[in-house]
Formats: sequence, C-alpha cells, structure tokens
Amino acid sequence: MARLPLVPMDKLDHRLAEVLEAFKRAAPDFNPDAVRAMGNNPEVSTAFYNFYTGVRLHGLLDARLKELVRLRIAELNDCRT
Repeated sequence: MARLPLVPMDKLDHRLAEVLEAFKRAAPDFNPDAVRAMGNNPEVSTAFYNFYTGVRLHGLLDARLKELVRLRIAELNDCRT
C-alpha cells in the first residue's frame, strides 16, 4: 500500500500526464502508481522525470536490459520494487 496518496489520473499536472503517456507508449505494462504518488509535488516530479525519461526510454541499452539491471541493483540493496 502506498504511503503517499495517489493523485487521481484526471488531476495530474499536465506535464506529469504527458510523462505518463510516454511511459505507457514505451512500456504498456508500466505501473502508473509511481507517477501518481509523485504527482503530490509536480515541480520536483517534473524535474525528476525530465531526467529519468531520457535515461529510461533512450540510450545505448534496450529498455529490457535496463530494467533487469535496475532489478538486480534493487535486489543487491535489499530494496523492494
């Protein structure tokens, strides 16, 4: 269960809604809850996703390999994802 309230999809800042749509197009199984939780602070969230979108959706490695690396790092640090 989330510790932060999840912002309803129709109440998300328009910039975060655009980020969410980009992730849905790139990864149809993307869970929107992280974006919805970060919607509580749109300014910080937008800055983060401006960085993260480029890292996650573009680059030399494909998205599947990046996700496997992310999961392995989380596992090594006892982080639940």
